[in-house]
Amino acid sequence: MELEGQIVEVIYKNDVNSYTIAVIQTENQEEMTIVGYLPFIDIGDSLKLYGKYVEHPDYGTQFKIDTFEKIMPKTLGALEKYLSGGIIKGIGPATAKKIVDTFGEETIAIFKYEPDKLSKVKGISKTKAIEIAEEFNEKWEMWQIVGFLERFGISAANSQKVYKKLGVNAIEEIERNPYVLLDITYGVDFKQIDKMAMDLGLPQDFDKRIESAIKYSLVTASYNGNTCVIKENLIMHVKSLINSDTSNIENCIINLKGREEIAVEKREEEEWVYLYPFYKAEKNIAEKLIILNQTKNIKRIEHLKQELKIQERISKIELSDKQKEAIEQVNENNVSVITGGPRNRKNNNN
Repeated sequence: MELEGQIVEVIYKNDVNSYTIAVIQTENQEEMTIVGYLPFIDIGDSLKLYGKYVEHPDYGTQFKIDTFEKIMPKTLGALEKYLSGGIIKGIGPATAKKIVDTFGEETIAIFKYEPDKLSKVKGISKTKAIEIAEEFNEKWEMWQIVGFLERFGISAANSQKVYKKLGVNAIEEIERNPYVLLDITYGVDFKQIDKMAMDLGLPQDFDKRIESAIKYSLVTASYNGNTCVIKENLIMHVKSLINSDTSNIENCIINLKGREEIAVEKREEEEWVYLYPFYKAEKNIAEKLIILNQTKNIKRIEHLKQELKIQERISKIELSDKQKEAIEQVNENNVSVITGGPRNRKNNNN
């Protein structure tokens, strides 16, 4: 379903993910509570919403937003309300009325193409005219990013992150390299971005495509607890993912390694590939363990077996041979690795 109108109240807005509860007023002056992800919205914004009506047990009928687009106010009254909402620094209700009264239907065109003419309005200097026009157009650019990403199925919840990272030139950046979104957004799948890149007409052997496929494959492997994979296996997986030549993949591995986005470590006859943060983390852990192992053992307890018997008697707990062995290992060594399979709780009701 479709709903169109102007935001007249913002009831709640999450500053982190832009989840919003607001009130929209339609052309018929009817008001409706809307809920959904709406980055960059302010009172006075005109929106075209797509979604469905839902019944909230406490708050009644609401419009749940699936997607949306920002539209320019359709009437001079709506435009005046938009400008007077405080979203543009230096324009309050009185100044907004003067601007709309002065330029009428040409107001938006003046902001976009002839901002110096705003200085004709009493109280607006030429410097201020340029400043408020730049802010007006910058906010409009934010919304263009939202609409652009929506075309490719990327939710509005991600738009704010994209804008913060790439700024007003985000669309141009994404058109040159859609795979940059994988480093910025959360929950966006490689295949989704890859389809977007192909729809934009980028070549299949685009280096950024191959490099992103490599990093995506390493991230996917980490979901199963693997911080690294054998290079040959990685190449096979990337080939199946994007149908690229082995030589191109190997060249991109070299490029990523040179930029320290990945690390390649040789062990005996095999090469293992890490995402660089994983490699640094594992290397740091290994170095700390070596230092700890070489440090003097100041926690060692003399006559441990006798001490254990005393503690068993006090606590009325009898340790098994394996438990005693583990304690002895900890006592004698600065570094001990204790492993064990997960406990089966299927029939345990305690």
